Amino acid sequence: MQYDSPITNTEFQTFLTTSSISDDTAAAISTLLNLDSADTINLASWDGVNAPEIPTGQEGAADVVIVNVPGAATDLVPVEIPDSLNSAKAFIFDSNASLAVTFDAPVAAESASLARVAADTTAGIEFLVTTGAGNDVITVNGDQNSYIDAGNGNDTIVTGNGNNTVVAGAGNNNVTTGTGNDTIILSGTGHTDIVNTGAGYDVVQLDGSAADYTITAGNSNNVTLTGAQTAAITGAEFLTFADGSSVALAQSEAEASALRLYEGILGRDADQGGAQNFIAQVEAGTALTDIANSFLNSAEFGGAATEASIDSLYTSLLGRGADTAGSDSWEAIIANGGSLADVAAGIAGSAEAQEQDQSNGTFVDSLYLNALGRPSDEAGHDAWVAQLFNGASRAEVAAGIVGSAEAAEKINSDFIDALYLSATGRASDEAGKAGWTEVLANGGTQADVAIGIVGSQEAIAHNDNVVVLHGAV
Repeated sequence: MQYDSPITNTEFQTFLTTSSISDDTAAAISTLLNLDSADTINLASWDGVNAPEIPTGQEGAADVVIVNVPGAATDLVPVEIPDSLNSAKAFIFDSNASLAVTFDAPVAAESASLARVAADTTAGIEFLVTTGAGNDVITVNGDQNSYIDAGNGNDTIVTGNGNNTVVAGAGNNNVTTGTGNDTIILSGTGHTDIVNTGAGYDVVQLDGSAADYTITAGNSNNVTLTGAQTAAITGAEFLTFADGSSVALAQSEAEASALRLYEGILGRDADQGGAQNFIAQVEAGTALTDIANSFLNSAEFGGAATEASIDSLYTSLLGRGADTAGSDSWEAIIANGGSLADVAAGIAGSAEAQEQDQSNGTFVDSLYLNALGRPSDEAGHDAWVAQLFNGASRAEVAAGIVGSAEAAEKINSDFIDALYLSATGRASDEAGKAGWTEVLANGGTQADVAIGIVGSQEAIAHNDNVVVLHGAV
């Protein structure tokens, strides 16, 4: 870059684009320096020894410092930040030398939202450091939210107590963070990282999939991951992987019981925000039954079940699958207190249904198959057809079959089957299903059944996305 005049936004953006800085780190720099709105950037260049240089005509202290310290990776070069650069928000070390740098009093940046935003590591950043390919020792003290990209090399990174993001490159790295909610990003293969995240709700992200690693709990609230890379992690609460899979690290069996409901009820790994929320509920004393009901009453769980039921009614009554607009409309009715029987009546009474060339007997048989999961029996078939012959509407018959006690029993049966499959990885056995069906028949709730199946020893052994940390229980 040329320094004979103030640096424009465009010039600095071009520098970021053409440099070796990663896209994520470049985005973090852009957010921190408000590059979307700034016309010029207050910049300084420095060699780590002589006085920093600033562009001719630049007014104000430097917000970003580009540092090029001579040397090779075998050279450990102590770097002392001069007072004139203490207010800078970002330091870009473009150097192959191994650097030892301590930042004691980074700038208190303009107030932005300081809350950590899941899936956006650039949120709330107040200070940023990115280094080169050396074996660096980077210490950033203070309570500000820092973003540190250590580049490649065998790096040691220590942060203060803000909500920090540390990007550890393709080397054997040692990362220690403070009491904030930190995000540690480990990448590459064939190396070993050591991470100690301290207090706070901390997330470690790794390459690949959770299935690529063997995860072993140690005896000091730590886990070791072995696979394409090895990581010894202490103090973290959540592991994410590049493919979107995750592993929640529970501090107690109570936390684990809540977090296993993700797989048991929703059939998926926990998401970071949800896991953090339910852990907070456990710590606040919320009963597991209440947490289970939160899952069962969620739009994700209830919506999927309702959508499937509506689609089945469309198939029975209209001979086609539900369209998005129609399904959404009926789901809204149920969400506002309507029943599936109301939906069945509405669809059966629609103009489209009246146009179906379907005999009364075929109409009843189709409802039996889709609402009750079995062919119609002769007595039931004849009774419903007789009602239609004597003046009952198809809407009334549809509501009667869908709202019957047998239909409710099928819903319970399907619920138990789904729990067995997601929680244990197998179909329900006859004895087990009969036992849980009896629980529901005797006044037990779906939450009771979910807690029982998901909390069984078989389900716990099957679950591989929740790990209880030894030393915390």
